[in-house]
Amino acid sequence: MSGRTSWLPRFVDVRRDELRALVTVFTVLLLLLTAHTILETARDALVLTRVPSHALGIVYVAVAVCALPAAALAAHATERFGVRQALIGGLVTGAALLVGLFFVPIHRASAVAVYVTSALVGAVLVPQFWNLLGSIFNVAQARRLLGIVGAAGVMGAALGSTTAATLLVVVHVKTLLLVSSGILLVTAGVLGRMHVDDGRPTPQPAEALPSRKATAALREEPFLRRIALLVVVTTAAGLLLDYFFKWTVARTVPHEHIAALVARYYAWLNGISLVAQLLLTGALVRRVGVTATMVVTPALLVLGGVGVLLAGAALTGVLVLRGIDGTLRNSVNRVTTELVYLPVPQRVRARAKPFIDGALVRVTQAVAGGVLLALGSANYLSPSLLAGIVLAAVAAWMAVALTTRRPYLAVLRHAIAGDALLTTPELDPIDLESAGTLVEYLASEDAGVVVGAMNALARRGRERLIPALVLLHESPPVLIRALAIFGASRREDWLPRARRLLTYPDDSVRTAAARALALHGRLDAADLPAEVGPRLHAYAALQLALALSEGEPAEDPHVAPLLDMPGEEGDEARLGLLAVVADAGLDTRLAPLLQVLEARAGDSREWTEGLAAAAESQRATYMIPLLIARLVQRDSREIVRRALVSLGTPAMDEVWAALRDGTRERRLRVHLPNTLAGFGTRAAADMLLECVETERDGFVRYKAIRGLGRLTSARRLTMDRARIERLSYANLVEYFRLLGLRAAFGSSPSPARTPDAAATERLLVGLLDDKLRQSLERAFRLLKIAHPRDDIHRVQLASMSEDSRARANASEFLDALLRKRDQRALRELLLIVADDLPIQARVARAAGIAHLTPPATRDAALTAMTNDGDAVLSALASLHAATVAGKPWRMAIGGRLGEGPPVELISAGTSPSSAGTQEGRPDA
Repeated sequence: MSGRTSWLPRFVDVRRDELRALVTVFTVLLLLLTAHTILETARDALVLTRVPSHALGIVYVAVAVCALPAAALAAHATERFGVRQALIGGLVTGAALLVGLFFVPIHRASAVAVYVTSALVGAVLVPQFWNLLGSIFNVAQARRLLGIVGAAGVMGAALGSTTAATLLVVVHVKTLLLVSSGILLVTAGVLGRMHVDDGRPTPQPAEALPSRKATAALREEPFLRRIALLVVVTTAAGLLLDYFFKWTVARTVPHEHIAALVARYYAWLNGISLVAQLLLTGALVRRVGVTATMVVTPALLVLGGVGVLLAGAALTGVLVLRGIDGTLRNSVNRVTTELVYLPVPQRVRARAKPFIDGALVRVTQAVAGGVLLALGSANYLSPSLLAGIVLAAVAAWMAVALTTRRPYLAVLRHAIAGDALLTTPELDPIDLESAGTLVEYLASEDAGVVVGAMNALARRGRERLIPALVLLHESPPVLIRALAIFGASRREDWLPRARRLLTYPDDSVRTAAARALALHGRLDAADLPAEVGPRLHAYAALQLALALSEGEPAEDPHVAPLLDMPGEEGDEARLGLLAVVADAGLDTRLAPLLQVLEARAGDSREWTEGLAAAAESQRATYMIPLLIARLVQRDSREIVRRALVSLGTPAMDEVWAALRDGTRERRLRVHLPNTLAGFGTRAAADMLLECVETERDGFVRYKAIRGLGRLTSARRLTMDRARIERLSYANLVEYFRLLGLRAAFGSSPSPARTPDAAATERLLVGLLDDKLRQSLERAFRLLKIAHPRDDIHRVQLASMSEDSRARANASEFLDALLRKRDQRALRELLLIVADDLPIQARVARAAGIAHLTPPATRDAALTAMTNDGDAVLSALASLHAATVAGKPWRMAIGGRLGEGPPVELISAGTSPSSAGTQEGRPDA
């Protein structure tokens, strides 16, 4: 099994490079929890027989007083020596303390000391172990492996309680202290042999004290405050439950039977917890996600608390309630709590975790213990009151757990954004540095560079950064574009230089200057030179006719001859007339003139832009079909789109009809989705969505996806999530279908192939790789439309990143985002995309979800591709198959998009014109 250990069961997803670290941490946690559970059995037996029930709260206060400096020392040791070395030191220290306590006579103070030592093992050493685990595995690895690691903890607890119950039959309770001490030393030895980088941060002695570091970490990462709140309510509820259990046992069970009862109860409890860990935890996390699994424990405790309250807090009910907590706290709750830590940056987590899981936990216990001690000392405690307090605590726990999903998603978004994967951020409006760069481009001698810079500034509302000195440029295209931008603005600093351009040698520049001045009401007949070209002459003549006459301009004696003027001069004159129509406001007198100009229009860019501007200014809806047809002209496409959008619903309906018409040429249809998106309405969005669902041409469908994404993002429209996600799922299915074909070719060329066969194979594999990128891009674009508030593009980049932690964060974010029942298949395919499995393993996993049957061999994949519905893929696969078989075929590819068959296979000695299209594959 590539990438996995072949001897592990199939349901255990362990990769080969993870096995060594997993075995080590599994063993360490098993031993640590075994020692801790044996110690817990001894401490509870000693405390319940040495401390009165009304004074049990004193042990929690004592634990907090000792845990605070211990947590601070652990944080300092972690910062100074690293997580692994600090944990080893803590294990050795804990073992030494237990040996010392064994030789101390047992009384109330020594029983409390044993309790405090046991609590310190759980409050300091166990969190340090989980911190070590977080530095070894990323969030995706943790999702797969924490179930196994958590099982080690539960197995350790079950082994420890069973061992304690067995030993108590033959030895005194104090002997358990020595047994626990020995196991801690063995744990330290195992950990000392660990050869895994624990991610220890560089020591910085000049930094603040650990408590200040923890506080700074909480300020730096807001989600840590949510975790801290969750830990507080969880700790408070757990302490109250533990107190309720101990208080009830101390009051109802004879002292001579308490040790045996506690040992047997913990053994059964940890055994059930082991079953829950093995069968429940992993399945719950995979099925419903981290944040939903987090609610399971408090929800069950709320139900149990209600039952105990109604039953009068009987011992059996309390044992069951404590059993629910003990079963799930060390399995389901522990795993989910550790998982929510992982998206937090490691350096921040390393500083804050000892504080949250150590000091903060003990402060909470101290406060709750002090309250219980005060209530017990005042004889206020009763079974019903304790049951009510416990129910309120677990209800608060459930409320915090229910509200954790949103901040958890937020920290995942932050983690993905922090990966800095975007190398070319799209900033709009333009940032100051980029604007300065564009202004520098205005001094270029290349006219194309200058025009592009002016367009970029104008599109982003920064036209005031274009200096009037640009009108000194020598290139007519630069002057014409600058005059158009200035004419549409409110600036007037360019007017003197524009007036000088009325005598420019180029007639197009003179006309552009006249138009710009006319738009500002600054064009005077006296400004025009005596000798002008036909375009400027026609422009001035029509302007004069509109000003002096109330009749139709087309019949004006100075204008009418220009309409029939022959040759190139006549064309220039009509362009001048069209410019006046475009610049004028809505005027019914110009309608007949515009119809005449439309009938005699040319195909040049100037004609297209003039007609589009004239249709917009005169609201000429009858010109909609003409404008749609001219969308094929690249240079004037945006102006035509703006004109169509200005014409409103009639234009939108015409564009939609043209898009649905499969007989229209492809080179036109591919530009219609973006045109439709320009209308910016809900109706346009619905049309684009229908196009995505029904369009058979993949390129047109892709354009519709992009147009829909642009429209929903700009207008903040909310689309039908389930409908969009079905489309995203379909694209992912196509992705994995293609990936199955690609996997058959592996990473190396076929052996024993001719040079021609190797060349066609490279072409075929390259085409598959392109199609894989396209299908994945479409899936994520659709996902962005379904979830417009999330930066899905950055998630996509993180999913494709070579950084395993970035991929893991993206995977966890997608898993947390897509939790609804109808999102399950989509979520599982996306998680496979983000996983770092080998290609064959990814195909195998996706096949079961998407019901695919990937080809088993290279020849089977080639056969499938020759029968593919995609003409290009089928033809190229057929060409490769023919080359491998030694058949003399060659390929002819169409020269222009949408014109003629895209691919033709031609037999040797046959001309393309006589061969015809081979339907994607050569004859047998």
